Amino acid sequence: MENIISVENLNDEQINQEEFPERITSETKNLEVTENKIETDDTDKDSKNSNENIKTEISTSNDHTTFNTTENILPEYEKNNSIEKDQNSKYDYDIIVIGAGLSGLYSAYYLLKKCKGLKILVIEGKDRVGGRTQTVELNSTEDGQKSKWDLGGQWVSDSQIYISKLLKDLNIETYNQYVNGRKVLETNGKIVTYNSSMPNVSILSLLDLQMGSMKISSNAKKISTIFPFENIELASRLDKGSFDEFLLSTSFSSKSRSLLNPTVRTIFGVEPSQINGLFGLMYIKSGGGSLESLALTDKGCAQEKRVKGGTQQISEKLSQIITQNENNKILLNTELKEIVQSSNLESSIEVLVKNLNGKLEKFSCKKVISSIPINQYVHIKFEPELPSYKRNVFQYCQMGNLIKFVVTYKKPFWRLNGFSGEVVSDGSVIWLDSSNLVDYGENSEIPKVGPVACVFDGCNDDNKAALVGFIGAKMAVEWSDQQKDIRKQEVIEALVRYFGEESRNYIDYGEKLWSREKFSGGCPTCILSSSGVMQDYARAVREPFLNVHFCGTESATVWQGYMDGAIQSGERAANEVLYAMFKDDRSVEYDYENTYYFHKEITRSKNGKK
Repeated sequence: MENIISVENLNDEQINQEEFPERITSETKNLEVTENKIETDDTDKDSKNSNENIKTEISTSNDHTTFNTTENILPEYEKNNSIEKDQNSKYDYDIIVIGAGLSGLYSAYYLLKKCKGLKILVIEGKDRVGGRTQTVELNSTEDGQKSKWDLGGQWVSDSQIYISKLLKDLNIETYNQYVNGRKVLETNGKIVTYNSSMPNVSILSLLDLQMGSMKISSNAKKISTIFPFENIELASRLDKGSFDEFLLSTSFSSKSRSLLNPTVRTIFGVEPSQINGLFGLMYIKSGGGSLESLALTDKGCAQEKRVKGGTQQISEKLSQIITQNENNKILLNTELKEIVQSSNLESSIEVLVKNLNGKLEKFSCKKVISSIPINQYVHIKFEPELPSYKRNVFQYCQMGNLIKFVVTYKKPFWRLNGFSGEVVSDGSVIWLDSSNLVDYGENSEIPKVGPVACVFDGCNDDNKAALVGFIGAKMAVEWSDQQKDIRKQEVIEALVRYFGEESRNYIDYGEKLWSREKFSGGCPTCILSSSGVMQDYARAVREPFLNVHFCGTESATVWQGYMDGAIQSGERAANEVLYAMFKDDRSVEYDYENTYYFHKEITRSKNGKK
């Protein structure tokens, strides 16, 4: 049923001492077909992924978990762009894609859309596709009926053209984030409510906040997301300090900063002091040019809309299309260990992976597209070694830290009481008033901050009631060490402060500690934390290394850190590969030749003429 390429067993120590095994054997194994049910990690075992709308199978053997398609959904592009394949090819695959998140899967989808004859293998370390998106089922009624919610990436916007187009192509609908009613602000242990886009603070604080926001936007506009050092004077100054130091220079008052810090924690997953100043402004520029565009639910802003049925189905549907042709495979539970290539761009690349059973296997190909988070490259061996400018940037990147939670209810009582469900909190209430703490016994030590940074109305497209929120940055680090029951209790206590005693009458609670997610190591994105290294950032995350091409939302030039950026970067990497492989084949369609990889795109027509 499935052709699996295997090699002689090697241990991890031998990986660093030996070349790849020379002998490759092919064998056919009968695989046991199981129903496609994907379990979440230990932090939310009670929440199961729902896939009833996706007709797929997960095939398992002693060595592999393979994503298969059981529904005939041949895309329109199968009719076009066919190329003749060399049946005696010395390669196992034309292209190997590392990572089955949105970026990697979209690059494979795009390659097949432009050139259907390609043979592609996608390798994923996790037991599921989707990367930093994960849709789970939680109890939505008291009698145990379930409904879907996202514990990973959730929101999209009409201003995000790449993800919007893909959703349309896949016939996935969206709906507006609920925003009607009073919002809640918790700072310095006090709670206020407001109806406008700005909270009820003093005139001086409001003016300071507005002036500071204008300075952020005006400076962000001067930064190029393609080549951040284009404005060398401004870039050099920002690169020397932290984002927190830049914010201080914009004259934010202590009151303004108590509003700003929770926003930064949720957007980046780290504290402002942990972000390189130039990186912070580049990130803001990529997402519309203002903190408001990243933080608000207004039209065109990052939290404008949600996806019906959840966001993980995007990856599920891309996987269906990719594996519709039996030549293409997606291997789950398959960990990348090593990539070996030659300075001769015409020679093959060899990819060494460790399968579900702990055995090592080797696959050969012409090109590799790697879509993994850039903090994960420290775990992978490259032969020859990655260039120093890439290694230098990668070692200073840390993944943000978010805990996302969903609390389900019988009805949206906050709406009925005139609240929108939106909350921003600086986490100050606990250390200001220890009486708010629940007594967990003499030996229990719980953090003196937080936990909640922000909350949104989480009612889904099934009209099932929920509140969704985040614990971010340092608060997430501290609260990750607590037992789930303690975190849940403190989240509920926070919701009681915001929306009243009805918050205690919840049906179900789900959460995701993204820092514990293997092969991601955090969420929402990798952050450059060190000063003085941004000059190489664009090259490090985008420039190919011989036959290895790089994508992932961290390498995007629009909506970096978001699903839209993941799609854009996947398309860029796919176009690089198509140009490198078929620049003299005018039957193959690609959208641009990117010869500089971080600065210049050259448009190209469908017939190959520039």
